[in-house]
Amino acid sequence: MQGQPTHTPSMRIRIVPLFACLLSLLALAAPTQCGEIHVSPEGDDAAPGTSTSPVATLERARDLVREARRERPNEPVTVWIAGGDYLQGRPLALGPEDSGTAAAPVVWRAKEGQQPRLLGARKLGAGDFRPVTNPATRARLAVEAADHIVEVDAAALGLTRLGPYPDVFSDTGGILSLFTADQRLPLARFPNRGFMTIRKILFNAGGPTTRKWEGAAWHLLEDHPTGGIFEYRDEFAAKHATWARLLDRGVWMKGYWRIPWQNEAIRVQAIDPERQVLTLSKPIPGGIGNKYTRPEGNGRESYWVMNLLEEIDQPGEWCLDFVDRKIYFWPPSPLAETEIFVADTLEPVVKLEDASHVALRGLLVTVNAGPGIVVRGGERNLVAGCTVRLVDEYGVRVEGGKNHTVRSSELSKLGAGGVFLAGGDITTTPRTPAGHLVTNNHIHHFSELQRVYTPGVNIGFTGGGNGGNHVCVGMTVSHNLIHDTPHAGILLGSYDNVIEFNEIFRFATVSNDMGGIYNYDRYFQFGGHVIRHNYVHSSDDGDAIYFDHDHPDITVFGNIVNLKSKGKRGTAFLYKIGYQAKFPQSINCRNNIAIGANFGYEFVSAKPADSLIANNVVVSCKTPFTWSDVHEGKKRKAEPYPSGPLAVYDEDPGFVDLAGGDLRLRPDSKIFKDLPDFQPIPFEKIGLFADEYRPTLPSPDYIDRAGKRVQHDALEGYQILDRK
Repeated sequence: MQGQPTHTPSMRIRIVPLFACLLSLLALAAPTQCGEIHVSPEGDDAAPGTSTSPVATLERARDLVREARRERPNEPVTVWIAGGDYLQGRPLALGPEDSGTAAAPVVWRAKEGQQPRLLGARKLGAGDFRPVTNPATRARLAVEAADHIVEVDAAALGLTRLGPYPDVFSDTGGILSLFTADQRLPLARFPNRGFMTIRKILFNAGGPTTRKWEGAAWHLLEDHPTGGIFEYRDEFAAKHATWARLLDRGVWMKGYWRIPWQNEAIRVQAIDPERQVLTLSKPIPGGIGNKYTRPEGNGRESYWVMNLLEEIDQPGEWCLDFVDRKIYFWPPSPLAETEIFVADTLEPVVKLEDASHVALRGLLVTVNAGPGIVVRGGERNLVAGCTVRLVDEYGVRVEGGKNHTVRSSELSKLGAGGVFLAGGDITTTPRTPAGHLVTNNHIHHFSELQRVYTPGVNIGFTGGGNGGNHVCVGMTVSHNLIHDTPHAGILLGSYDNVIEFNEIFRFATVSNDMGGIYNYDRYFQFGGHVIRHNYVHSSDDGDAIYFDHDHPDITVFGNIVNLKSKGKRGTAFLYKIGYQAKFPQSINCRNNIAIGANFGYEFVSAKPADSLIANNVVVSCKTPFTWSDVHEGKKRKAEPYPSGPLAVYDEDPGFVDLAGGDLRLRPDSKIFKDLPDFQPIPFEKIGLFADEYRPTLPSPDYIDRAGKRVQHDALEGYQILDRK
């Protein structure tokens, strides 16, 4: 087919798929010349918006689009956006009146060879910063930082998100954020890397005081006047004594207080330096203290203090003092040479609300305290070839509407996840798909602020460790490259979604008990999914394709897992009992390959005779298969119940280059001899492909599959025991 790239083994994962649902979007890529509007930071909003007399702002361009659509509704319109900065104090909001049609779309795109930068922040000038002169404030500064820290009077600048934090939160706490052009500037914290650990839990403030969690009241003490109480360690005693003097200003600590899938920030109510005892202000679900060693905990519960002036001790760090209403900041380089941005809104940079047939192409959306792009309602909108980075929420949120596409974009350095999907209707028969497509995106280095349950792509998953979903029907997530996250790769919920041809690696780098593709949900609101031809690899202690509760009517076919497990977890294909005592479920898991995992396949089914388990391969896994069924409502070991042959190998059975990462099978592979019906997995088609929106692929050095530049703070001592 014309336009397809030439594949080579070194490219590994390249294909241009034929997506029928994109055909009507192709018109968005090539509008005619009948309606063009030009924007440039050097323009003038009084100008006509021609190529020689551009307007200056995107809002004025939007007004001209509306005029053009009223006058010539059957003609497409293209807004050509020149390189430079567009500071969006409020979102570029596009509504129904800004829509195109299938035959006459509206396209907002970067001018050829230029990079417009849409910023959800304001730029601070060197004159906005002042030396710290107040003696009482200077007395609080770390000695090594005193001559470097400057201040910004945030209230005087009209900034509004000045805190304080809520007593308990799991996101950013709703305050402003500080950025350079290249990085999210880190809030001051102690320790700068890694964590403090608790010595002993004195009061859990919720949940059971034994390991018997089943049937326990998780929210038992939610209305208690204090939260958890614990003893802190001797090596942190001096720090805690300092923080005890700051409680009237507000001290917050963030931690993995009981388990690695919860990460709340909590205000400190009291610190007793003599007893080395700290009291948190509010309980959290389940209380504090490791789940498996109640009530005292295991002595490895991890936490850190955040946003204190006293803890600014290295370049780039800052804090927002809620009493002074000032930003204190150690610049990473001379202020006259550094772009500093402050983001003071939780609104997206670009928002499409009930707009249709609108395309965003080649835009850089960056530095925002909220999401990057939100598409809500409408139909057949396209985000393509865009870069979204340095936003504190999701890069792109698609909420409702029909047949929207996020394609060939670069999403990175995100506070939350990459793409959030919602839509469709579960009340109709058959269920009504939304039809959204997320394809060919490079999503990496995300969940930097919201560190759990904010995946590369969220397909209907809501509820964290308690399970649950939001309506998300009939989505396709394909050919994405997803890597480097403390927790989840793809989260899955709701109904009838397809996950295919994705490469996912270096997930669960901090918190384990998580999958590259993961779900925790109930049979009565979940099912009908297809997971095929994905490549999940390189996670020290993660599980690859993981159903943490139910797994009704789900096809798992033709996936390759090469975990290279180093921890105590590490299952390639993991199924659990869920509600099978009440709602028996079979398993459809065929033609998959598990390599280098601690556990290859862990199956549990209340309908083993109805399961389709065949042509699965295990290579160099410590435990190839475990088989369980359900008897009298409980999981028990069972005899194997495959419906077809399986194969186990201790050595390479015939990959093109296992050590080098080329997992195509040679024609003479033993797998084809031992499993005659095994279907070759199109490994060369997995992952990113070149297209008009992504004409070149990221270099291997930039992707860094070998992890030469990786630094992660993995949790220690959180071995998840409930593998039932």
